[in-house]
Amino acid sequence: MSIRVDSLCHVYHPGTPLETRALAGVNLLVERGEWIAVVGQTGSGKSTLAQHLNALLLPTGGSVTVDGISTTGETAALREVRRKVGLVFQYPEHQLFAESVREEMAFGPKNWNFSEEEINRSTIETLTLLGLPLEFLDRSPFQLSGGQKRRLCIASVLASRPDYLVLDEPTAGMDAPGRKELLALLKCLVKEGIGVVHITHDLELALALADRVLVLEKGKTIFCGTPDSLMDELLDRPLKGLCLPPILDLVSGLRDYGYSIPYTLDPDALAERLEREIRS
Repeated sequence: MSIRVDSLCHVYHPGTPLETRALAGVNLLVERGEWIAVVGQTGSGKSTLAQHLNALLLPTGGSVTVDGISTTGETAALREVRRKVGLVFQYPEHQLFAESVREEMAFGPKNWNFSEEEINRSTIETLTLLGLPLEFLDRSPFQLSGGQKRRLCIASVLASRPDYLVLDEPTAGMDAPGRKELLALLKCLVKEGIGVVHITHDLELALALADRVLVLEKGKTIFCGTPDSLMDELLDRPLKGLCLPPILDLVSGLRDYGYSIPYTLDPDALAERLEREIRS
């Protein structure tokens, strides 16, 4: 069971002076219970790819299938894809629309024919999970702070119990504690078997948390693999528009002086490597 992206191409405004190729032959495999990070500078095609994963956009070329269901199939098939894949937009104001938090939370589950009892239970459980007070239920979503809106967007998607969760810059607008709590939540969701696709410009975050990282540049795949292999690649060839994590910056500088040291973004793993080096 997986999301499979094969040779995906997308062109905006085809046949017009504004024609823009946003994706060109992108491949990706997302398994349930796996965290995939998609990184790249602004304009690399990250958000376009995200919107293809739940059929909000349809391919110009290539294909996207979700658990064997093609996004270019019939309307009923698209509905099933959107049930399976929850999408959280980059900007909360693009996603929120209801008059109250209660209505916002109920919209998705009602769409998938949840009973009233299931809707109420899912609403309470998910709001609690995201750290939003139940007192917010009758408040307008637009009265919430930026970080609260972001968490409400995620909660409203999770309320429908998707198999995959696609998040476009989910930590934007969050303070440090809120960011830490959200990332811990995503880790828990992955352990529970949900596939997470995390769209981000934060390379250090992607390297620290993801099982695999896809790097896009001008709509093309520059790299797709494990964080460790990407770190090796970055030391030889930095990516345009993306800042190296401080530890890689340090390692790169030391290499310039002829020193080769072990490196990792995991402090415990780094300590183990250093201990092995000292013993040897």
